[in-house]
Amino acid sequence: MLAVVAVCPAIARANDRVDAAERKMTTAYAALLGKLDGPARLHLEADQARWLGDRSACEANSPRKAECLEERYRGRAEMLEAVAKGPYPFISQQAIVRSAKGPNGRYIVDVVYPRFDGPSVDFSTTNRRFAAAAETEASDAVAYGNTEITQTFALYRPAPSVVSVTLWRERAGATSNIDLVGYLVDLSTGRMLEPQDVFVPGDDWRHRLASLVGDELAKDSDRKSEAGDIARIMREVAAKDYLFEDDKLILSLNAVARERAMKGYVVAIPYSALKGILRADGPLGSLQR
Repeated sequence: MLAVVAVCPAIARANDRVDAAERKMTTAYAALLGKLDGPARLHLEADQARWLGDRSACEANSPRKAECLEERYRGRAEMLEAVAKGPYPFISQQAIVRSAKGPNGRYIVDVVYPRFDGPSVDFSTTNRRFAAAAETEASDAVAYGNTEITQTFALYRPAPSVVSVTLWRERAGATSNIDLVGYLVDLSTGRMLEPQDVFVPGDDWRHRLASLVGDELAKDSDRKSEAGDIARIMREVAAKDYLFEDDKLILSLNAVARERAMKGYVVAIPYSALKGILRADGPLGSLQR
């Protein structure tokens, strides 16, 4: 006699979301692969095979397996779509996946980061920075114990010659912390760019950004007083807090987040508002037009 097993509606919905995310990722992969040949096609195929293997990280947290898979498929689809927006950039997704009981308690590490594999440019310094930061996160999880560290990344193509990388990192343990970190990589030189590489020489661009941030803060009735203290807020904005997306600059304001007891606070500034302070001969100079 066959047993009839009832499927929990919540589980069924979760599985449906996973299936939909997987289909979207598969479609994005097939679309990109169809545009490529030669070394680019081989590179993408190898990266996809490695990524498929890294899905095993979702097995480490059974209660969140469906959520983990959905997030992974969605993130992969977004990366493939970003890669397809310009000349193939030869970027692969690397992962550190570890789960065990260490000297100070159990730890889970699910950290992914980009590696730039372009054959004609030296990305070694840039790649070492990404890899070293990921290894530090993994080592910290082992050392602290009772810790789960998750890191994902998104790619953006604000201009043909650059790729913007935004890392999202969460550390969950005795306390929970979330970090957003941005990097802008020059595909023609292989190096990471600083904000001063993007904006015109001098300090006018800093003053303009401060004014724009102040305008955004003033829109929030709870933060009108903070707009008057914008200079202090902007002094804490570091290079890693500049998150360049396809159509806008995201600034992460740690001072505001800390004062409001929030895990993060950002403002979005469209590139159209930055005309006149972007370096015409710089990596985002094409956005001046």
